[in-house]
Amino acid sequence: MALPSIAKATLQSALINAGSNVLAQGIKAYRAEVPFELDVQTLFQFTTCAFILSPVTFLWLEGLEASFPGEKIVPKENPKDKGNEKEKKETKLHIPNTIAKIAIDQLIGGALSTALYIITLGTLRGQDYDVITTQLQNDFYPLMIAGFKLWPLVSILNFTVIPADKRLLVGSLVGVVWAVYLSLLSG
Repeated sequence: MALPSIAKATLQSALINAGSNVLAQGIKAYRAEVPFELDVQTLFQFTTCAFILSPVTFLWLEGLEASFPGEKIVPKENPKDKGNEKEKKETKLHIPNTIAKIAIDQLIGGALSTALYIITLGTLRGQDYDVITTQLQNDFYPLMIAGFKLWPLVSILNFTVIPADKRLLVGSLVGVVWAVYLSLLSG
């Protein structure tokens, strides 16, 4: 029995994020010139955060695609087979929808995922409401600004050449760099 797409994408994302956290811990140990010791609690928190947020991201990406289809069907200029209807049509990138998806993903999706990341990780660490609120106030804008240096390019790539069912995986793979950054930032 095959896993549902959302479960498969979530598992892939969580495993990739776990590897990113281990890599970040290794980088920290190297920088501090101390022997590497895996912080299992941090690894668990970071991986659990990915298990919680990945389905949300998957559904977000599916919702964007459903609301703003990335392809439109257009008639072919010179169909080879005059009798075959499939030969008379092709799909092309729907540029206005793609631009809308990129803008919505970066502005709204980026803000939501950044806030959810801060809140989820704080909750997993057992922090109280006031600490999480302070972290949200202190970290939200710096994370958003840092994210604007990476994620618009990923969105452009995802919404123009990557099939919809592979977008979370691509985002997760590119996100290795981002996850290392977040792991280093969040301790």
